[in-house]
Amino acid sequence: MKAQCIVFPRPREATVAEIEIGPPGTGQVVTRTLITGVSTGTETRVFRGNQDNATFPLIPGYENLGEVIEAGADTRLAIGQRVYVRGLCYDPAPYTMCWGSQVSHALATASACIPVPDGVADERAIYAKVAGISLHGVKRAKVAAGEWVVVVGLGIIGHLVVQHASIRGAKVVAIDIDEQRRALAKDAGAHEALDARAADVVDRVHAITGGGAAVAFDATGRADTLDPTSLYLKPRAWDCDPAECGRLVLQGTVEGPVCLDYMALFRREIDLITPRDCDTADMVDSLALMADGRLRPELIRSEVYSYRDAATAYPRLVDRTAMRVLYRWE
Repeated sequence: MKAQCIVFPRPREATVAEIEIGPPGTGQVVTRTLITGVSTGTETRVFRGNQDNATFPLIPGYENLGEVIEAGADTRLAIGQRVYVRGLCYDPAPYTMCWGSQVSHALATASACIPVPDGVADERAIYAKVAGISLHGVKRAKVAAGEWVVVVGLGIIGHLVVQHASIRGAKVVAIDIDEQRRALAKDAGAHEALDARAADVVDRVHAITGGGAAVAFDATGRADTLDPTSLYLKPRAWDCDPAECGRLVLQGTVEGPVCLDYMALFRREIDLITPRDCDTADMVDSLALMADGRLRPELIRSEVYSYRDAATAYPRLVDRTAMRVLYRWE
């Protein structure tokens, strides 16, 4: 079977090419892609040529929603079933795969395909992966009802952290330099939304939270913001319960080395948490929250393109004129 794919022939170039997708073997399915998403941080890092171990020319992407059109033996997925596709195992030759989800058809491991609940539209379900990444951080930080949580950086991951923390009953202070993103965070449940450039932003957070937050998420993807983000946390008082240590969460990936002021963290006894991607359960839980209407990824401003227009779409993410890009595969 011939399949269309988005290819990065070299850094900062995107084009469309064709590859061959073989038939499904035991425990495999072939899917027809309905919609894909662009991971704004990771995939644009690949596009810019800054992803470790990425070998050009390559097929990028890790967000793919499709429907099953062929099933091999020992698979329980039905023909026509919508699934979030993970575990891709097609041959990308003559290209390499940098996850490889930007394809019109995919050969995938059936056990790694996540069924999409009825009633969750394609445009919402495609957020399962990034929502799962955000939820994994919220779970790792053990965010609890009534806690004050600060989220710095309100891109896709940070915005969805706001939603997941709010769903759990936390009181969220959202911080970003972009006014529109702050407004979206308020729509998503944030109690307060502050400008990261304000000279008194740390003082305002401490005033709002009564001395500092219990958890601070840094979702900026930048190493130079981590120390400032830690300042939003409440120091642990001597002889208090050790469970009351502030938690600093490095949410998402950071380009380059991460250097932190150790003594500043040590004096305030702050826990450092580094969530790694997400588990399947995080994606399943996120889809369930979409199904019951509590998780609303549609609040995020997205631009929908044909996959044929990839050369136009990726630069808009790099220069921050677009917050989110989705591709339709006609």
